[in-house]
Amino acid sequence: MTLEHKHCILLVDDEVSITKALQRLFRKEGHQIITATSGQEGLDLLKDIEKPISLIVSDQRMPEMTGSEFLEKAKYIFPDAIRFLLTGYSDMGAIVDAVNKGEIHRYLTKPWNDDDLLLQVRQSLEQYELVFENRRLLDITNRQNRELNELNRDLEKKVKERTHEILIKSEELEEVNRKLENSFIDTIRLLSSLIETLNPGLGSYMKEVAELARGVAGEYAFDKNEIGEIEMAAMIHDIGLLGIPESILRKDESSMSETEFRMFSQHPVIASISLESIDRLAGVGEIILYHHEYYDGSGFPNGLKGEEIPLGSRIIRAAADYFKILNTWPKKKNQIIEKAREYFGSATTNNFASIETEKLLEQVALKIILLGANEKYDVEVVTKLTKKVQESRSIKDAEKQKIGQTFFIDLEGLKEGMVLVDDLRLTDGRLLLVKGTRLKDSLITAIKSIGGRQAVDNEIHVSI
Repeated sequence: MTLEHKHCILLVDDEVSITKALQRLFRKEGHQIITATSGQEGLDLLKDIEKPISLIVSDQRMPEMTGSEFLEKAKYIFPDAIRFLLTGYSDMGAIVDAVNKGEIHRYLTKPWNDDDLLLQVRQSLEQYELVFENRRLLDITNRQNRELNELNRDLEKKVKERTHEILIKSEELEEVNRKLENSFIDTIRLLSSLIETLNPGLGSYMKEVAELARGVAGEYAFDKNEIGEIEMAAMIHDIGLLGIPESILRKDESSMSETEFRMFSQHPVIASISLESIDRLAGVGEIILYHHEYYDGSGFPNGLKGEEIPLGSRIIRAAADYFKILNTWPKKKNQIIEKAREYFGSATTNNFASIETEKLLEQVALKIILLGANEKYDVEVVTKLTKKVQESRSIKDAEKQKIGQTFFIDLEGLKEGMVLVDDLRLTDGRLLLVKGTRLKDSLITAIKSIGGRQAVDNEIHVSI
């Protein structure tokens, strides 16, 4: 990640030679440098300066006020500033004191390595910028909430001004707003709906994950509130991905470039930080923070292992990977089989041709999750997830028998009265029509028009 801004850095050391050396080093980066020779002078500068300070580097051993004492006071003036402690001796007591009181982010020893110091500063400033970018995204969300309230006060007028996408979502959003005052989880559902409006593919995917995660959580001895927290976390677990290009989101982590993975891997931290200020969502934020940790310790952001990972996070990890396969893999049977061979080899996939396409993709997804048990996933979670998926398939099959036979039909074969079995989406993932929509002549004409521009797949899943 490249820094987007030039930053202001405060250097505090009673040895002028040290501050000058650091000043020469940091100025190569184009940052504004301010220096002080004592903790008190540094505090006076912080109180008077108008420009925000991004990074404070302080020596530990100074007369009158130690570095840890200075950083403790500095955090109340600029709480968002990154704080480094510079020490020339192995004084663990001072370091612990600085961590506990000054909440330092890193400590460095003299003499330092210029390249290492510059790298740590860049990484810290990148995190600093991410925090403020997250606040900007929260401001956008708050603004959209105000617009949504305006929409509800004058829905009929506003619907005419919104896109076709908002028109489809209006009934769901209106229903969520009616329940907002009665249930806290409805607030999360509203946020989930807004995400789906901004990014239909991401929003719909997280809803699917939430439904499955709640079902798996119900297999454990959780109370109602704990199950609710897991469901809420699943509903917004990837909110930190908003704004990341769709081309990155559809990739496997193993196929991302270093830059793409660095951008992608920040999203659990971004989502967690955005929820920290809300006490009621502390548990939800923790679940989201660790939902990319793997059972063998190979995940991120902290490399937690086994039982160190919250159970809710383990549940969401398995459910999310299951639905990522369903949503991002090809939908043609021969393409599914070809891709499955990458995981299982030719021998295992020989009997796949006889399985119904929709069921085949579900079975392949489950096999991949089972393959990752004890490495990526908790074995017990995988067992319970498999049970819930199979139960869901039985319910779907029963519903199909009630509805009637279903078909994959090309656009020219669409007839009035047919019902969509699946959501109809544009090729870029945006939602066009929800499943269950009964087709009218006017809708069929519009779908064919869009299909003529190759904006939707030529085959549509319908029932009579």
